[in-house]
Amino acid sequence: MAQKFGTINLIAVGKIRTKHWLQAQQDYEKRLRRYTTFQLKEVKDSVGRGSPDTVAMQKEGELLLKGAAQANRIILLSPEGKMRTSPGLAKWLRRTVEQNGRLAFLIGGPLGFSDEVIAASHEQIALSPLTFTHEMARIIFMEQLYRGFTIINREKYHK
Repeated sequence: MAQKFGTINLIAVGKIRTKHWLQAQQDYEKRLRRYTTFQLKEVKDSVGRGSPDTVAMQKEGELLLKGAAQANRIILLSPEGKMRTSPGLAKWLRRTVEQNGRLAFLIGGPLGFSDEVIAASHEQIALSPLTFTHEMARIIFMEQLYRGFTIINREKYHK
């Protein structure tokens, strides 16, 4: 049995509504809880609700930061972030959890992150140079966290 360590919060703008993505999310949540205290927090998407984009991004940013308030380290998932291989992510994840304990990973909405969220973050990581929907990015990131924990624990990757 793998040893549980650290706390990871994934805070994302919007909810997953597509059945197959929701099922994948639930599956990876269950898998991740074997290795860490994992919590997914979804904050309200403010785009298209009658507010200008800058106001919507500000509202989402406030909710993201509120969701990350207990974290010792805030990491944004952003195309501008550092890309890593899966083994590189595992090594970084182990070190970062050991040094900080409580991590918050933030996935912004369609408009990205407000300046306040960027200023409050400690670093940014990228999943790929490609662009993904927010649903796909969430699932890909959760899968990579899971893969990272299997690498850390020298376990065979379960499909």
